[in-house]
Amino acid sequence: MAKSAAPKLNKKALLREESIGRLTQAAFRLIVAKGYHACTLQDIAEAAGLTKGAIFFYFESKENLLLQLLDIAEANIVDPLISHLGEKDRTAPEKIASFFRFTSKQGIDRPHELLCLIKMSIESRSGTDIADRRVSEIYQRIYGVLEGIVDQGKARGELPSHLPTREFATLVVATHDGMMLEWHRRGGGIDGRLFVRTVWQTFLNGILGEKA
Repeated sequence: MAKSAAPKLNKKALLREESIGRLTQAAFRLIVAKGYHACTLQDIAEAAGLTKGAIFFYFESKENLLLQLLDIAEANIVDPLISHLGEKDRTAPEKIASFFRFTSKQGIDRPHELLCLIKMSIESRSGTDIADRRVSEIYQRIYGVLEGIVDQGKARGELPSHLPTREFATLVVATHDGMMLEWHRRGGGIDGRLFVRTVWQTFLNGILGEKA
């Protein structure tokens, strides 16, 4: 009996994994296209080819589904980015340039996950809901890493000593998020790689120009 039960359990687990994957990918696409507050559970279920009841079965609520999306985005976007920026033997300006290059590749490889995170940071309302706090926590991780890079760069003389750390880190994130949103908005109207290269080169040259 145990041997015959195992395949059934595996099939059930695979079905669950497939259904959750279809729902999360559909939710990513719809949030990017319409916004979290504008898309309904019915929209997500239909886009996934499942019933609205499936969402309640696997996630219990729309907010829990969003929290799952944020966990996925953090694991696939933010964790690799922070690991990449933690690599040694690079100057602060090089790490800042690398920030733009690395996230541009993420934008190509996982556009909906990256854009979902950016759009949710815009849609956050009161800052008191669980999902809003999760978005804030994720962004605080990014700010913290960038601030560390700036402080280290100032200590080594790689960046101007008068450069305000928190404000500059915020500017990097704002530039990045605006770049990705504009890239998405323009669709195929511009060369994405050239656009990203233009942004980070202009940004970096501005830093070094101020230092000089």
